[in-house]
Amino acid sequence: MRKDSLRYWRLLTTGFSNAFENMAVDEAVLEACRQGQSPPTIRFYGWEPHAVSLGYSQRVEDTVNIQVCERFGIDVVRRATGGRAVLHDKELTYSLISPLDNPLFPMNILGTYKRISSCLIAGFKRLGIIAQLVTSSSGRKGLFEKRSKSSCFLSPSWYEIVVGCRKICGSAQRRVDGAFLQHGSILLGFDAGKLSETLVFEGLERGYVMNHLETNITSVNDQLCEEMEFLELQEIFIGGFEEGLGIDLKNGGLSLQEERLREHYLRNCYLDPGWNLRN
Repeated sequence: MRKDSLRYWRLLTTGFSNAFENMAVDEAVLEACRQGQSPPTIRFYGWEPHAVSLGYSQRVEDTVNIQVCERFGIDVVRRATGGRAVLHDKELTYSLISPLDNPLFPMNILGTYKRISSCLIAGFKRLGIIAQLVTSSSGRKGLFEKRSKSSCFLSPSWYEIVVGCRKICGSAQRRVDGAFLQHGSILLGFDAGKLSETLVFEGLERGYVMNHLETNITSVNDQLCEEMEFLELQEIFIGGFEEGLGIDLKNGGLSLQEERLREHYLRNCYLDPGWNLRN
């Protein structure tokens, strides 16, 4: 890698797009980075309309209530990353794409999670929110976690972010030959009722599900007891990533190659119901 790419990264602030566009852009930047054609990049974005993203290997019938999503006008998309489903509602989403040989990151997955988590914690600190890293994964699982295969926010995993014991940010990572992508949801707000209807919690009463979600998940607005705007939060976390990685972020846009790749992934994956809804 060139030395200047260690300090100067590209910043993409793409605003609100639909689920299919959002996932196509992330994968296009990852592929271009893998080919050595794109610089290390941090992107921030939102979702309009709201959406559920499925982990790459999740079964639709075990995960999402399609009828409810149709009623609410919620898109359903399958991510290129693993993990469990996320309801993208009131949130700021980040994605970080970098060559694997970037010396700012360890070569292992957990070490990379830890480094990126330090950037997120720096962002929360700027808000006055005391967030912490989950540094161990206890084997203890209650009835809720054992019975539900759906939501990413059910319980924190290694090197994810909690406030007290409540999860406030969830992330997923994908590695390809030469590059990696990590993207995640920073919860601006949280609607337990909407999540409990949208995802599948088989055999569990809705009241129990909502109580569990409200007890174990929090958000920026919940912690601040005020309504923060999307763009305000974006500026805070731009600073958090600059601080956590020791970099300068410079505004940019997609290259022509990335635009072509975006169109390719839209056409061949993300706009195809066979891709998104396969079991």
